Amino acid sequence: MMRTPDHETVVIYTGKTMDAEMVNQLLNNQGIETLISNQLMGSIAPWQVSAGGFEPVEIIINKEDEAKARQLIKEFHYSS
Repeated sequence: MMRTPDHETVVIYTGKTMDAEMVNQLLNNQGIETLISNQLMGSIAPWQVSAGGFEPVEIIINKEDEAKARQLIKEFHYSS
């Protein structure tokens, strides 16, 4: 996934490594291409990638998939 003028990206989720992995898999299963940012450092030293180590891992997607992804994440959290 590359950010270009015609393909903007957006951070769709921030959280702990394990939660981000579940959301990432959910989005991938629905055909949404994702990129996980800070996955390794979010596990080893989360305080170095976010203030106080709070929600260090980010999931980034193409902006065109944002509405579908938000709905999927909302349904995922509602069912948990």
